[in-house]
Amino acid sequence: MNLSAKSITGAKVQFRDETYRFGKHLHTSIELYLLKAGACFMDIGNQTIHCKEGDFVLILPHVVHSFYVEGNSTCIFSHIHFEPDVFSTIMLSEETEYPLSLMNALLFACNSYHHQKTDSIISECITKVINLYHQETTLLDFAQINITLIKLFLHVLEIYEDSSPTAHTEIQNHYISFTLDYISQNYMNKIVQSEIADSLHISVRYLSKLFARYMGLPMSNYINIFRINKSIVLMDTTDMTLTEIALAIGLSSSQHFSKLFTDVINMTPSNYRKQFLSKK
Repeated sequence: MNLSAKSITGAKVQFRDETYRFGKHLHTSIELYLLKAGACFMDIGNQTIHCKEGDFVLILPHVVHSFYVEGNSTCIFSHIHFEPDVFSTIMLSEETEYPLSLMNALLFACNSYHHQKTDSIISECITKVINLYHQETTLLDFAQINITLIKLFLHVLEIYEDSSPTAHTEIQNHYISFTLDYISQNYMNKIVQSEIADSLHISVRYLSKLFARYMGLPMSNYINIFRINKSIVLMDTTDMTLTEIALAIGLSSSQHFSKLFTDVINMTPSNYRKQFLSKK
């Protein structure tokens, strides 16, 4: 791990009122919320959570979610975005063939998100990260940010220690870690689940059941969401056409891409590009 790598893409205290609604979207970053006052709602996957003052929410990458405030409410919250790549290089196991990274451990434990009342450790970590982000003048500042986030992650994992898949057999963790890495490295090509299973020397049926249990959704759904997330990055950072983006993420045509995008986000890719990416 490069301890001074720049992982944070945004960290600040924000205010929203009842006129605010940010519809279904997803991204490659991890999102942290700590509500300081008021209340809000978040649709995360197929669940709706009502967040109140003192709540902490961690939303993992590749999860479709929305944020909105209703009624006469207002909402003040600390909000942090950061890329998970730096933390994917931190290994929690010594297994060399299928090591378990810190990020995969979080995925297995939290599934798609984590929601709890804040405590002193969470509050201290969030405040420290935001303060450091706005002064970040030295390599030590970036290093302190990453160390603080690691402390926060480990604290969250402790909550799941006895009930999460990380407490199950290590070999199962390694199977899913390998599969997630395989998808990440091969999403631009046709992915055949039986080829992943063959690489692990297990049946595709067993791998499918294991993946759904760990990740909370079928592997095919995860692959689709992963590809859509990559397409959003391309729409945001390039001038590629939708046809070019479709091919870049492993889909056969812009029509296929548009249908898949609409199924996942409930909006066409062209409308999403105009409405959300232009806002950002």
